[in-house]
Amino acid sequence: MKRLTFLLALSALVVGCTSRIPAGFQPLSSGKGGNGFGGETLDTRPTGYDAMANAIRNGTIPPEAILATVYFDFDRYNVSAAERGKLDAVAARVKGTKVIIAGYTDTFGTEEYNLGLSDRRAQSVRDYLVGLGANQANSEIMALGSQQADKSAAGRQSGAKDRKAIVVDVNYGGAAAANRPVAAPASAGSAPAPVSAL
Repeated sequence: MKRLTFLLALSALVVGCTSRIPAGFQPLSSGKGGNGFGGETLDTRPTGYDAMANAIRNGTIPPEAILATVYFDFDRYNVSAAERGKLDAVAARVKGTKVIIAGYTDTFGTEEYNLGLSDRRAQSVRDYLVGLGANQANSEIMALGSQQADKSAAGRQSGAKDRKAIVVDVNYGGAAAANRPVAAPASAGSAPAPVSAL
């Protein structure tokens, strides 16, 4: 009898643990950007974000679409007091549009660690904007880790420009501009002064 009860409980657990495919699910697709794991990406992003997400992944973001660039200290992900003004300045615009917040790191650390750190940086920026009244449902997070970092950076100070998160307006109208390579905008915020090693 105990064995039958155990088998029934086990089968109920197995049936209860199966999940349904969520609405808007997109299967794995291989692409140039990928996520660093065999070039495949599991993308469950809602519709309307794809074109700008591809521009971010490819490094072809139109400078006008970047609302803010927030820099971080080495191995940190909290928005510093010195960088909060940039987000305060764009809070009203973020409330009226959809945004992608992309996090980046320098080349120091493993690929997995950098992906996690870049995700936490983007999430920290989103949390700050939500605290200012932005709608979390109108924002998406992208973690790029060190994929677009300067590989020639020789020390912590030289990688400072790569430790950032950017807030990108998804509704920016220059779709054709999103497909041409563009250097990082100087007006989105200058790179921070070198920070001392931790």
